Amino acid sequence: MEHDYLDKRVQRSKAALKQTFLQILQQKPFEQITVSEVAREANYNRGTFYANFESMEQLLDEVLKDTLNEMIKQIKTPYMTSQKVNMRSLHAEDITLFSYFKENARLYKLLLSPHLSVDFRYQMAKAIEQLFVKEYEYEYVNSVDLSPKWFYIYRAHGIAGLIIRWIEEDFPESPSFMSEQIIELMVASTEVFHVKKTSGGDKEKGGLHESF
Repeated sequence: MEHDYLDKRVQRSKAALKQTFLQILQQKPFEQITVSEVAREANYNRGTFYANFESMEQLLDEVLKDTLNEMIKQIKTPYMTSQKVNMRSLHAEDITLFSYFKENARLYKLLLSPHLSVDFRYQMAKAIEQLFVKEYEYEYVNSVDLSPKWFYIYRAHGIAGLIIRWIEEDFPESPSFMSEQIIELMVASTEVFHVKKTSGGDKEKGGLHESF
């Protein structure tokens, strides 16, 4: 019983230090935050901090890992009980990912802000990429000479880019709309595209020719 009590106490102090750190990070860049400041604001001493984390860098690393693990959990939610998924038969309301991002807007905007020097955008994309490679195997509609590795990278980084832009633009569309869009994007296939002719481009080309 005493061991369980100590474990819970450690969990409480760790969670409190992480939460306090995020509150301070809202106000100043990571490089300006000290161990003493986090411990003091969380009502602990430096010894308690170092009993939980080796450094501020480890604290940040754990916060990022916690966040990415929860993101991956949300991505996997609609498929947890499935062995084969047909995206065309998937319902948008089964996708909880975009509601999760909107509910945690403050956290993600903070981690994507200039207050962190780490590239959280890349970490989000990399986490999605690793999920796709490790747990999913896609069926191709037509016979294509396509490396699964590069297909997964292309798709994962595309999805991450869509999510990040939606967050940075302050959620201009609803989570349900974005869920519908992600389904359509996952099944969309294009073989032809048209090059747009713009008057601005033609004028610029003309100007370049005239200068020679």
